[in-house]
Amino acid sequence: MLWHRRFVGYASSEMIMAEAISIPLVVELWYAGEAPDLGDPRLLQALRTLSPDAEPQVESVVVPHGDGSAPLLTVIMPGSPLGEGGKVLPDVSQTWDWEGAEGAVARCRYSVLVTEMFSNDRTPQQRWAAMSGVVAELIGLTHPTVVSWPQSQRVGDPNMFAADDLDGLINVRYFSIANDPGAMVMDTLGLHVFGLPDVQCHFRDREPAEIATMLFSTAAYLFRSGDVIADGNTISGPQADERLVCFREPALLEPRRQVIDVDLGDPYAAGRRNRGSGGRRRS
Repeated sequence: MLWHRRFVGYASSEMIMAEAISIPLVVELWYAGEAPDLGDPRLLQALRTLSPDAEPQVESVVVPHGDGSAPLLTVIMPGSPLGEGGKVLPDVSQTWDWEGAEGAVARCRYSVLVTEMFSNDRTPQQRWAAMSGVVAELIGLTHPTVVSWPQSQRVGDPNMFAADDLDGLINVRYFSIANDPGAMVMDTLGLHVFGLPDVQCHFRDREPAEIATMLFSTAAYLFRSGDVIADGNTISGPQADERLVCFREPALLEPRRQVIDVDLGDPYAAGRRNRGSGGRRRS
């Protein structure tokens, strides 16, 4: 994929930080045949192993998690038909570890949407444990062809899904740069749903696989520990003796959000940087 650098008119870090809010999680299960019947008693029975209060509603099933007047809810509903309101099949261009992704998606015709309500004041771990547990039950009972994480631009093989697994919830994307041969941008996408910063690296002459591993492990650390990497903090690099400096800045790639930029240092860092002014990228 090609990406052209654009810095002019970009929002400041302060503006984007002020906009960082929690967004409802969404997972979509896609089927090559008919969509499952959400009124199937076997489905309700399976969901009640997670929550005895799971109940069918009008064209949906609601699974509460926890007690109180406003428990965290996982909501299961039919997806919109293809073509309705611009509904299209999932994009596979940022799925790098499933060779069969394009063919599987092409066979899909119907979907089931899984989302959440009343997620405020819940930790990322609580939210994903609730959501992923329901998704795992749905996959085991309804056998979808594809599982899609639209908020991280990733699709996956349902047979590889496991509850609490972060692979898919967090995706590592890869872009080459049209006007800077050899330079690449890789970033994570998915943490913004929790109001946390994603992680990015703008570099050249390093193996993308080792950068992907570093970005994913850093994002997983942020998911579990919270927003704990401050400007100027260092993280371990792909090589055993590497300590890499991090700075917070607006993302180079859409969607607009705050990220932690990992500076690989010379000669691997790409883009213009003014390390004499704190290491931040110059606009």
